Amino acid sequence: MALTAALARALAGVALVAALTACGGAPAASSNPLASAAATPTAVATSSQSASVSPSPYTSAKPRPSIDQAELDAILTSSITVLDLADGDLAVTVGYVDPDSDEPIDLGTYTLGFGGEQTNEVPPGIYQLAFRQPADSATGPTCTIELGDGEAYTFAAIEGAVAIARTGEAPTDAGELFVGTSSLCLD
Repeated sequence: MALTAALARALAGVALVAALTACGGAPAASSNPLASAAATPTAVATSSQSASVSPSPYTSAKPRPSIDQAELDAILTSSITVLDLADGDLAVTVGYVDPDSDEPIDLGTYTLGFGGEQTNEVPPGIYQLAFRQPADSATGPTCTIELGDGEAYTFAAIEGAVAIARTGEAPTDAGELFVGTSSLCLD
């Protein structure tokens, strides 16, 4: 069954934000409603505490659809890992690129501190990652990747550069090691 481009964008956005949130990633404030909604913390009751939830006048009484983990696993077949090995914080803005458009759909900006690592399972597709090192920099390298089913990319920020690797591929020369000169980046 073929998905429409809009449905594919929505699935990719929801899946990536859900995966980032589930893995402990905390999206920064964003105008993206998908990222903002998924980043809202929820109360969880443990066996030592009871939880009471009072209805809000803004809460819908409609049941929400449940997500079957097997169905989610069938969609989230690729992964992106980002490591911060530099002294300062690293900000990474992630966008999903619709095949019918060149403009990425902003999924959020995530910040990692020294030694931080973030791995997220995502659906296959085209993603744009914009790196800012230090995190408050106005510019930095950008890399657009096309993730196939089962592929995994790793990005490692070091002082003054961001390294890139695709699992199962050894770089053929030094230029292939870094965002900006690697043929793994489409831009």
